Amino acid sequence: MTVELTGDVSRVGAVQLCTAGACSELPPEPGTATPRVVSTMPVGPTVPVTPDAPPSMAPFYAEQVDADTWMFTVNMRSPDHVTARALSARGEVLIEKEADLEWVRVGGSAQCGGPSRVPSLEVVVPG
Repeated sequence: MTVELTGDVSRVGAVQLCTAGACSELPPEPGTATPRVVSTMPVGPTVPVTPDAPPSMAPFYAEQVDADTWMFTVNMRSPDHVTARALSARGEVLIEKEADLEWVRVGGSAQCGGPSRVPSLEVVVPG
C-alpha cells in the first residue's frame, strides 16, 4: 500500500499506518530482533495491561520512497480500515486520515490467494 503526501511535506518526519490498535514500524535490520509494536490502544478498565503478554507483530512495515511517498507492507493480513498519520520530526501528528480499503489480488490464484494491492491513499499535509 502506498501513501502519497501533498501539501507542506517539508514538515513531515514520518508517516505511520495504523489498524486494530497498532501502528507501522520500520522493517527490522537484517540479523536483528523482531521490531517492537507501537500500541495505539487506550489503557484503562476495558483494556487490561499484562506485562507477561507476548508482543504481536507490527501490522505494517514502512519504507520511505521519497519526500512525498511512503510504501507499506502488510503481514499476511489485508485490513479493511486504516488510519494514515503524517508526523513531525518530533512525533506530533500533523494530520491523520482514515480510509476504507478494497484489496485486489494482483497475482497467484483464487484457490491459493496471492499478492494484493489497494489504490494509493492521498494525505494532504496542512501548511
